[in-house]
Amino acid sequence: MTCSTTTRTGEAAALLIAQLDLVALTLLGGAEAEALAEDLAGAAVAQGYEPRVRAGGWADAAGADLVVLDGLRDDTGAEIAARCAGAVVVVASGDPLADVARLLAETRLPRARIIGVDVAGKGALTAAAEAVRVVDAVLRDRRGALAVAVQALEDDAVALRDARIGAGGVQAIL
Repeated sequence: MTCSTTTRTGEAAALLIAQLDLVALTLLGGAEAEALAEDLAGAAVAQGYEPRVRAGGWADAAGADLVVLDGLRDDTGAEIAARCAGAVVVVASGDPLADVARLLAETRLPRARIIGVDVAGKGALTAAAEAVRVVDAVLRDRRGALAVAVQALEDDAVALRDARIGAGGVQAIL
């Protein structure tokens, strides 16, 4: 699994994902990601879960089946399409509707595998918790109804909708 950590939301999401103790986690974000990976590994030891966190770049993310993004750069869509084409992508950015639409266009991934989290007006920890709720639903195939930004079939628009989320991403828009 891969998580970008360029904002406080991404950093908090990385901590919460690590605490799930379900997957190995690669952090994207340069030198700051290195320091965060070391810090999260130390927290894992202190709290008693596996310290499976490392920093890296997109090359290290290759083959990831789940990607959490706290923002998009110019190359994000191309990197996901080239290196993580089988991934479910969770977008926890400041504009999830626009970013989901952009990733759908740039990656050509199925609409069920790009999911936005509405973080408008929420603090970094709350936004991260919302993103990790989607991550948990995917990892554990919970099939629960969550409010997310998805591309609706009837009009091709990206909108906030209730959707059933499980393994593979969106299983149904409700």
